[in-house]
Amino acid sequence: MNTKDLAYFDRLIKLKNFSQVANEFGVTQPTITMAIQRLEAEFQAKLVLRDRVHHELVVTASGRQLAVHAESVLQELTLAHQEITHLTQDQTVLGLPPIIENYYFPQVAASLQKRGMLADIRTLTGGSVWLRNALRDGQADLALLGSTAPLAYKSLIAEEFDRQPFNIFVSAAHPLAKRKRIYFSELKQEKFVLFNHSFVHNTAFNLLTRRNHFRPDVVFRATDTHAIMNLVAENVGVTFLTGIVDQHRPDVARLELLDDEQPAFLSSIVYRSSHVLTPAQQQVLTVLRATLTRS
Repeated sequence: MNTKDLAYFDRLIKLKNFSQVANEFGVTQPTITMAIQRLEAEFQAKLVLRDRVHHELVVTASGRQLAVHAESVLQELTLAHQEITHLTQDQTVLGLPPIIENYYFPQVAASLQKRGMLADIRTLTGGSVWLRNALRDGQADLALLGSTAPLAYKSLIAEEFDRQPFNIFVSAAHPLAKRKRIYFSELKQEKFVLFNHSFVHNTAFNLLTRRNHFRPDVVFRATDTHAIMNLVAENVGVTFLTGIVDQHRPDVARLELLDDEQPAFLSSIVYRSSHVLTPAQQQVLTVLRATLTRS
């Protein structure tokens, strides 16, 4: 079976138009037609039907079944290409959320530099939710991810190395700045500046808002910790961040939460269970474990 035929079929199921698929791949329409015919001969089943009355393409039950497997096969092929590319380049792509990058990575970078390994590291930055998918898709080899619960995925191996509480940060000019501790329910009337939805902070934040029965007034979302803290310092709103965020700012005050059964920010070393690590990547993993488990 030609995997290109599966790629044509996958796009045809999504676009339901032979001409559009042909244009997308830069081939002729008969090429797409013959690919579908080869697949139908392979599986001895009709996969698509042309409804010439309504000018529609109808996907049969057999076609829908093959579509599920075709998408999975193509995803695995893409992952294999990415993994082998990283293997041949002898490079390690490390996923890092901004907070973890700022707080934990400097220690890791120092350890890698001592071993002459830092130059072979390429970082991929984003929220932990986005990076988790990027790791599964093969865009990263290893990642340091945040979560609000232990990561339990069949495709991923996670090794937790730290656990920290969440805090509230307010401007030094805010009336709450005089407090040291606060219940989350006392924030019902506040405006919030938060991370965007690709960050796990939102999972913990949403849990607390549901538990305290209020809909938060979120005035701005960002992807950068410093941007959020600068907005908080200007009293644009208050924020909800893990306690590992730099708190030595005279213009921002940190408040501990008094709520029972609070969610925690878990940090873990994560990699794919199916990924064959190169010797260099295995060394990076060893450095991550040695550095972070003692920090």
